[in-house]
Amino acid sequence: MAAILTQLPDDGVQQPAILRGPFRMAGGYRPARAPESPYDRAIGFLLPAAAFFLSWWQVGRIPAFNLTMSDMILIVCTLLMLVSRGLNARMMGRMSVLWVGGIVMLLGGMLVGSTVHGDFTRWPVVAGQYAFALVLIPMVLANCSLTALRRSGLAYVWGVAVSQAVGVALVNLFSRDMINQYVNKYVVTGNGRLGAFTGEPNSNGAVCVFALIFLLHAVIEKRLRPVIAVPLALVIVAGLVYSASFTAFTATILAIGFILALSRMRTVVTIALPVALAVGAYVGLGGPVPAVFEQRVGDAVVSGDPTKAGTFVGRSVLIQEAWQMSGDNLLIGLGSDGYRKASVYGMPVHQLYLLVLNEGGLVSFIGLSVMFAAMFVQGLFIAGRSRTDGVCALAILGVFFMYAMSLPHMFARMWNGPVMLMFALSTAGAGVATLTATRRPQWYNQAGHRDAEPAADTERTSEAG
Repeated sequence: MAAILTQLPDDGVQQPAILRGPFRMAGGYRPARAPESPYDRAIGFLLPAAAFFLSWWQVGRIPAFNLTMSDMILIVCTLLMLVSRGLNARMMGRMSVLWVGGIVMLLGGMLVGSTVHGDFTRWPVVAGQYAFALVLIPMVLANCSLTALRRSGLAYVWGVAVSQAVGVALVNLFSRDMINQYVNKYVVTGNGRLGAFTGEPNSNGAVCVFALIFLLHAVIEKRLRPVIAVPLALVIVAGLVYSASFTAFTATILAIGFILALSRMRTVVTIALPVALAVGAYVGLGGPVPAVFEQRVGDAVVSGDPTKAGTFVGRSVLIQEAWQMSGDNLLIGLGSDGYRKASVYGMPVHQLYLLVLNEGGLVSFIGLSVMFAAMFVQGLFIAGRSRTDGVCALAILGVFFMYAMSLPHMFARMWNGPVMLMFALSTAGAGVATLTATRRPQWYNQAGHRDAEPAADTERTSEAG
């Protein structure tokens, strides 16, 4: 284990680069950045590239191995870290032990079910996908610098924005047949919903929600100027509307509202008020809205009846079946992908908790619950150090939980990758805020005597707690 661990302070927070090594300055000495190795420079370039392509699930993917361009870049980052400094086993801070324990229970219950039912072929595939997404990638991200993580967060926003811009342009300029023939059959569905580069409208709506959280996080921390943030937000919102996903629309309202409600008043005034005025003016003036959005989302919102939101009724039927079947699968589940074979509908239930309960029994169900609990508690720890980082981490976790209640297995990196990236970014940001606030280095003059510590020269994360 020592080969994969990085050195951490006692509280589990990585020592930031600004606190390593002295260099001379007027009035004494202060910490300096350690020189970057070629490996670090390569990772600093590759990690944002992986984040940029994280939402491009149907572009350059190898279906036989379920590997995307982003996955392959992350694998290269992993190899570079193994060669240079190893991986960080504390991928979820203080909750890392619970996090790993939950994953072991999740996969272990499915292993027992697959073995008992004599169908072991799918378990290695499912387990490998989950391990890559929820163990290896978080270990890589936890070992990256705050600068690299911030760049990756912005790269993710740009990647989603580019995909939505291309998708919306194609939908408005070309017929569906032409798009299917010359581009990709997953860009737009038969009823006109936008799948863009994710390949499916619901997943496309999800990446738009994730991107808006990253965008808002960067704006609040003043790492992204409004002249750039506003066009990016408009493009992403356009993609969200064209995806016509009721879950994505609801998740956006709740997540953005949660972040702004727990932000400082100046943030609400400078961000929420202009957005509310712009949306109100657009709706009041009768701005155009895609017909598919009105049919699938608008009617459900206006009437307050979720059964009008697309496939809600069909999903509820699968949920009822899964609940009835779960009584027979509590101790030993059906095994990985076993539900699809046992269901009279021949498809997995679109509710992750019920699917895991049926395929892995109570052991897997408890493991999944422990994982979500570990992320929630870690989000609270982060919020105790930095309000903005913690609130954004909890917001993206809330969105992830909402989709877990409406989708089957979520080991695809476009689902969990943004969540892991936000938690790594927030943990690193909160760690720097804490260390710079409570562990300021001593200052010495040339004679070796301690000087007064300059108050204006300490970095802090915006709105740090």
